[in-house]
Amino acid sequence: MLQKIKIILLLLVLLLPVGVQAKKSVIVNAQGDTVRHLHPKFNGITIGADLASPVMNIIGQKYGNYEMSIDAGFYNRFYPIYEFGISYADETPDGGNYRYKVSPSFYNRVGLNYNILYNKDIPGMLYVGLRYGFSFANYELTDITVSSPYWEEIQTGLSIPKSTSVAHWGELLLGLQVKLYKGLMMGWNVRYKLLFADSQKGNAKQWIIPGFGKSNSPLGFSFTINYRFSPKGKDKLPQIQ
Repeated sequence: MLQKIKIILLLLVLLLPVGVQAKKSVIVNAQGDTVRHLHPKFNGITIGADLASPVMNIIGQKYGNYEMSIDAGFYNRFYPIYEFGISYADETPDGGNYRYKVSPSFYNRVGLNYNILYNKDIPGMLYVGLRYGFSFANYELTDITVSSPYWEEIQTGLSIPKSTSVAHWGELLLGLQVKLYKGLMMGWNVRYKLLFADSQKGNAKQWIIPGFGKSNSPLGFSFTINYRFSPKGKDKLPQIQ
C-alpha cells in the first residue's frame, strides 16, 4: 500500500506544470527583523461538499453519506478541517439474507490537510491528511430469511430489534484539488480507514458505520466541489523579485 502511494505521488508531481515559481513574500516583524513567507499567512476559508455518495445513489446505491466540510488555510501549507454529515442505509448486502437499515445519523471528522506543494505557484494543491472520526447510530435488521436443510423449512420476515453503536476511527488521506474558476475548486481524495472502536448495544453486528462506510472495507473515496473565500487585501504581502 505504501509503495503504491509513493508511485501516485511521483506521477502527480511529474504531471504538474514545469517551471512554476514559488511566491516569495516578505514582512517586517515588531522587532524590525525581515521574515520571509512563500504565501500569505491566511489563505481563506473553504467550504466543500462530497458528491460521491449522491452520484452513487442516483445509479441505485441505497446507502451513503451526505457530507460537507469547512477548512482554513495557513501559508498555503496547513489546512485544519472539519467534516460533518448525515449517513443512512436501507440495503440488502451482496449474498446477505437480511435487509440492513440505518436511521439518518450524524457524524463528525476533524483533522488536518498538509499541502505537499505549498511552495509552488499553481492553481491547486496536492495534499496528505489525517482525520479522527466519531459517530452514533441506530440500526436494525429486517426481512431476515433463515433456512433449515434438516427440516427443509424456510422462515422469512424475521427481524432483530434496533441496536445502537458508537464508533471511533482514524483516516489517512491522499488528495488533489484544482482550481476551476476564481474560488471554485474540484478535487478528490482516497482514504485508508482504521476502526478504533465500535461499541454495540444489541445482537446485530454493524455493516454500515455512519461516516466510516462498510465495516469490512478500509478504503474510501471522495469527489468534492469546493469554494474558497480568500481575504481581500489582508495578508497580501509584497512579492520579492
